[in-house]
Amino acid sequence: MDIRGRHLLSSVLLCLGLLAGCAPASGPSATPSANASAPPVGGTVISTGDSPNQMVTTLPQAVADQWNALASQDAGVEWVSTPNTTTIDTTARAVGGAGSQQLVDAINGTAGTGTDRSVLAALNDLKSPAGSPVWVFSPLLDTRDPLNFNELAFDEPPADVVKAIKKAKQLPDLEGRLVSFVINPVAGDQAALSDLQNGYLHTVWEGLAKAAGAKRVEFFDGTGTAPGQGVGPVVAVPQPDDVDTATQGTEVVCTLPTPALFVINTPTLIDRAKTLQGLKKCLAKAPQNYRVVVEGRTSGDPSDNGRATVELSKQRATVVAVLLKDLGVPAKAIYKVVGYGRSKPLVQPPSDARNRAVVVRFEVTR
Repeated sequence: MDIRGRHLLSSVLLCLGLLAGCAPASGPSATPSANASAPPVGGTVISTGDSPNQMVTTLPQAVADQWNALASQDAGVEWVSTPNTTTIDTTARAVGGAGSQQLVDAINGTAGTGTDRSVLAALNDLKSPAGSPVWVFSPLLDTRDPLNFNELAFDEPPADVVKAIKKAKQLPDLEGRLVSFVINPVAGDQAALSDLQNGYLHTVWEGLAKAAGAKRVEFFDGTGTAPGQGVGPVVAVPQPDDVDTATQGTEVVCTLPTPALFVINTPTLIDRAKTLQGLKKCLAKAPQNYRVVVEGRTSGDPSDNGRATVELSKQRATVVAVLLKDLGVPAKAIYKVVGYGRSKPLVQPPSDARNRAVVVRFEVTR
């Protein structure tokens, strides 16, 4: 090759090198996207839809540090987004540095479009490598069977909840994974949880994750101060003074939700003072001449109404009868205290949480 040819070849190679230098960068410094520039997946981020019933998502520093560590290994995440519907969308994203905040912004930009929130469904749709970490951003108040907090009412034993999920074959595979739950604070119409109910929420999700094989579970309380956008479900939060009073013929009937009154599986009152306040509202509507019947009930299959279930319902009814006496109801006016257990559901289906109640009936006497 003569000198002119060698110069031409060098020029071509130089141009090719410059073009390669101008190509989009890959790895954590690239703009997060679902295209080929996204780095290999090293974990999963799950989010439910943004809604005015929760605060916007914020990024805890501990999670930011974990994402930075992932980026230092030239890895990113799969983002599994379920906008409060049965739809689940998955995209690859870069994290670390600005990429982490861009992902959080994308989570907050995904408005909820339905009322069917399910972190459990998203956990069953993981495609990241086995054993890699999972981060979940959500209020964690699922509203789709077999994990529906409207039905659990914060007093269904957590071990029973996990058993039901296993029976439904909905237990995810989290073997060897670190699972981090970042809980969005409530806002709007969603009532805040008590410390006891928050503890219940943690216990259910930790029990579920560990039953699914997670090697470690951690929780972070979100710190958002601005409510989100879109649509999101509201979960009923039982309150100790939340008493439903109705007139049925000549009777005044008061229904007290036991999930708000009693510690799980016990006749121990959660908040005696507030329960008394609820009973005062009930007593204020009683007829002048009455006798009282107090009925304890639980939820579940009426054909499986064991002695322990009946006895617990009676013990709870007895506690309420004692409170009525403390409010001035004469002992002789308390005609009957009975525990029905699951045998006489108030509503259908028998598993409905509204069947877990103590009913106080003021019957008119002549």
